[in-house]
Amino acid sequence: MRDEVDLIDRDRGILTKRDREILTGDFDEELTENALYQRYYNIRNRIENAILDFYLLSRYLPLRDIEQVFEPAYEWSRERRHLNEQGHTETTPDLSMFLQSWLSLFEFYAYGMLAGDMEETHDLMRGLITTGLERGIREYQHENYKTYQEVAASLSLEYGNKILQETYLRQVQNDLAAEPDEAAEEVMKLYRQRKIPYQVASQLIEHYVQSPEMR
Repeated sequence: MRDEVDLIDRDRGILTKRDREILTGDFDEELTENALYQRYYNIRNRIENAILDFYLLSRYLPLRDIEQVFEPAYEWSRERRHLNEQGHTETTPDLSMFLQSWLSLFEFYAYGMLAGDMEETHDLMRGLITTGLERGIREYQHENYKTYQEVAASLSLEYGNKILQETYLRQVQNDLAAEPDEAAEEVMKLYRQRKIPYQVASQLIEHYVQSPEMR
């Protein structure tokens, strides 16, 4: 998969090009409430069926095809190894859009699981991830090395103290660098880590970077 990816105009996956345009607001005509509901219903339905397809993919897709799908991960690893060999152990290779999309997949998974607002779902969220990791590792060893090695995955989530969003965002603004370029980089890093929402990131870029005299 190439590094430069058109997120809207590309081959159909779960979403059609029209779905992507509607999700991103990249369309001109007005849609009725019923038309939007139907579009989101279709998207939900395709997501559910795509997730069910992974049951088949994990069992029947040949290894050579899996390797081709995950080539961007191997490419990142080769670059990581090269940097290590050159002594640049603190430098991290950029993530391709493919790898960034894996981050978004886990983000979507966590957000959706937490949306039910039940402690039991938190346990389920962690359990599915760790069990899936264990199963995938064991399966790979069986199929490719004809060996068995026990593996036990663990996932712990440590939460800090809750802070009112208004108080937190005020602190973020106060801590921004004075240099517009540095401030922009800090804002985008905070957004990529989802430490600030998109709307706040846009406002900070507009008011504190594009118009630094307003600081």
